[in-house]
Amino acid sequence: MTAPHSSVNRPVILIHGAGSTTETQWRKAGWIDDLEASGRVVIGLDLPGHGAARDLTDHDAVDLLTEEATKHGSVDAIGYSAGALALLIAAAEQPSLFHRIAVLGFGDRILTQSTYASDLQQAMLQVLRSAEEAKDDPMAALLFAVIAEAGNDRDAVAAYLAAEKRFPTLEDLSRITAATLAVDGSGDPAGPPELVARTIPNSDRLTIAGAGHFDITTNAECRTTVITFINETAFALR
Repeated sequence: MTAPHSSVNRPVILIHGAGSTTETQWRKAGWIDDLEASGRVVIGLDLPGHGAARDLTDHDAVDLLTEEATKHGSVDAIGYSAGALALLIAAAEQPSLFHRIAVLGFGDRILTQSTYASDLQQAMLQVLRSAEEAKDDPMAALLFAVIAEAGNDRDAVAAYLAAEKRFPTLEDLSRITAATLAVDGSGDPAGPPELVARTIPNSDRLTIAGAGHFDITTNAECRTTVITFINETAFALR
């Protein structure tokens, strides 16, 4: 891909999903190289318990993101899954810090917390903390693979998942002033981001046909469209 050139001076913060890291989620899939080739400064932010933040399990991802954005005064940001959750909350609480944001793999089932229901959460935590590999749970097996590729510690990831999290209300989303792009895969069990796209005042939506939850950030159409949007260069959804 030839990255669209941008004259924007704001840095772009990237925040990954559970189990991954900046390096495995974003750099390996080409996001950092493409953004830098377009002239952007990229800041990778690891979730608590992951990568460079593996020892920060007692920290909140929203606070880490807000602290980083505050250093620069105004930023653009891209978040995937758990990273998208943190980004939406930060953009709602501190709207002046975020100019353009893209939230990937954040469907209505995450927004309404149904994917974090106690029975589902406890089952996933039990699998993560066990000595056995996930065999009968496809989602757990995929998460295990993501954790192993990233070199993360299962217990640290489990501690992050078990930590209490804030979820934005529709009133919170309505306070977001950043231009927003919500990207989902039609095969993602997290569901479509209809509430997100409908509630954030200045928002667009892109659906990647056939993509599952773990396919979104490796999809070339997603990467091209999101970077074009973030760079404010002739953005138009097909």
